Amino acid sequence: MPSNWKVIVVEDTFDDQQLVSRVLEHYGIQVYLAKNGDECLQLLTQIEPTVIVTDLAMPDKDGWQTLVGVRSNPATAHIPVIAITAYHSADVAEDAIKAGFDGYFPKPINPQTFVARIQEIIGISL
Repeated sequence: MPSNWKVIVVEDTFDDQQLVSRVLEHYGIQVYLAKNGDECLQLLTQIEPTVIVTDLAMPDKDGWQTLVGVRSNPATAHIPVIAITAYHSADVAEDAIKAGFDGYFPKPINPQTFVARIQEIIGISL
């Protein structure tokens, strides 16, 4: 079931890149990988994704800085950005939403509900 979604997955660890990518690709979603925020912002000059899914804790440009970069550019400010993190707490979840993330998922993500929840958050069907 091919989808018209394009998702940039910003994740510095190979295992997490693979897990998130496989879940999305299972639904026919086109996935673009970035190892950090700088790579994500570079990709945004070439494609316009449906949504960006970014880890919060990464070396170089982390998820928080990536969000600032996306939101500060008028050409990309409208793109939904969803945070995922292994450092989950109620405070981090609240801070992420206050910072302007459109959604938040603790790791490990639940493959059964991940895509459906993203769909609910961004309001765009597959």
